[in-house]
Amino acid sequence: MNTNKFLFSVCLLIAFLCSCSSQKEQSVESVAADSVAAAMLAEDDFDTAKVAEESEKEEVDAPRYVADTPNEAIDLMNSLPGAEYYRQGILPRLSQENLGYAMRLLNDDHNGFIIVDKETMKVALYDKYGRERLKYGIACGKNFGNKRSKGDSRTPEGFFSVEGVYDSTDWLFTDDNGRTSKVKGQFGPRFIRLRIPTTSQIGIHGTRAPWSIGKRCSHGCIRVTNENIMELVKHVTPGMPVIVSPSRRDEKVNSNECHASAWVSVSPGPDTKPGEVVPATVEEPAAENDSVSHHAPKHKVEAPADSI
Repeated sequence: MNTNKFLFSVCLLIAFLCSCSSQKEQSVESVAADSVAAAMLAEDDFDTAKVAEESEKEEVDAPRYVADTPNEAIDLMNSLPGAEYYRQGILPRLSQENLGYAMRLLNDDHNGFIIVDKETMKVALYDKYGRERLKYGIACGKNFGNKRSKGDSRTPEGFFSVEGVYDSTDWLFTDDNGRTSKVKGQFGPRFIRLRIPTTSQIGIHGTRAPWSIGKRCSHGCIRVTNENIMELVKHVTPGMPVIVSPSRRDEKVNSNECHASAWVSVSPGPDTKPGEVVPATVEEPAAENDSVSHHAPKHKVEAPADSI
């Protein structure tokens, strides 16, 4: 009788162990399947996942400085070390134009920031206090309004940052129909890629067509001369803030489309070449193609870390 009980207990133990083993195998298979699915999701919808990740980081990082009104922001700057430098820069005025942008710049740890102004067709580099250091004429998207879709030949507007600085000397351009040009140098010697949630193909770069500067003629990128891009990248580091502000004609298009964009203005000051007159908004066919293609190399050229 005891022998039968012992055999029965052994059978139950064997059955239990088999069941656990089966569940473990199913669990491993399930985890593997979930991993494959996650990888496919990241591959199919990479931009969306990246935007969600960046949004989550922004929620976690609490700002050091907070102001609810432009006057509070100005009082804050007057209380900080370097108050005299802030008064020399554009941040007090920018806080009145766009308080949100001003506070983001005050809370940023980089040595400076960039403003692209589609109204004056200028790009300006400022130090962290908002004092102008460099300013150049630009060419930008031939169509007015904020970028809405791939191939709309518009320059995105908003508060962005630098993704990285790349050697673009040998990059080739591929158009929206998949045709790749064999002509090198269309992006100039350097490309400052902007971190924009909706696209990875927009940046500030040089050009083979210096006569296009001052015109609305690009596929969406911001062009400067090759000489200017080589000077600019000496002061640019990944993560540096970049603001792209609309012109009045851009604002009109955005309003008609019910998509308003925030604006700021660059401070008046001499260009790199004093006395040079840069036309404001001349609509012409693109002088050179300038959207980044999938042929662009993935390696990053490290920008010098020297301060502005």
